[in-house]
This record gives sequence, structure tokens and C-alpha cells, in this order.
Amino acid sequence: MEAVLTSTQNQQSKLILDDEGIVVLRQQFKQLGVWPDAADQFLALIPHSRWQNAPLVDTDYQWVPRVVEDSLRGVDIGANYPAFFQKLLTNSELRQFFLNRLGERLSQA
Repeated sequence: MEAVLTSTQNQQSKLILDDEGIVVLRQQFKQLGVWPDAADQFLALIPHSRWQNAPLVDTDYQWVPRVVEDSLRGVDIGANYPAFFQKLLTNSELRQFFLNRLGERLSQA
């Protein structure tokens, strides 16, 4: 993690960041310039919350192509798609699906 998180936050968010998908997603979004600073803070809070992941619905997967394209154009995904972005951070299945589509799209560029 970068200096955005304090050392305490780094330790607290270790469980979330141990998920390789989160690390890859963060790296991809950082390279594209679309990783919001608030996402690091959100990740630090997850291990301490009693918040339950929102269940995935079919429409979540329908949003993926649009969000992939917007992320490639530099659109702030967290600001423009907040509910989707939260699901992306907290649901490994959706995150992997998204990363696969993003990888396919990047290989075409």
C-alpha cells in the first residue's frame, strides 16, 4: 500500500489486501488513473464492519462492459458507479469477472 494508509490501517486491511484480486484490481486501476483514494480507506474499514456484502444480481454483470470501457477512458469508477464499485471490492466472483473482461480489453488495445 502507498502512504495513503497509516501503518495501523495497513495492518487492519491486511485480510482484504491478501486477496490477490484486490491487489490486481488496485494495480490496474492505479495504472489507468482511476483508483479513488477513498477506496483505500474503504478497504481499511471492511475488516471492522458488520456490513454484509450485497448479493449479486444479473444486472451487476451487465454493467461490467460499460464500467470496463469507462475505466479505460479514465472515468472515476468510485464516483460514477459507487454501488458497483463497492461490489467490485467486496465480491471476488464479480471482481474476477471484471478483471477478465478488463484484461481482454487491454489486450485488444
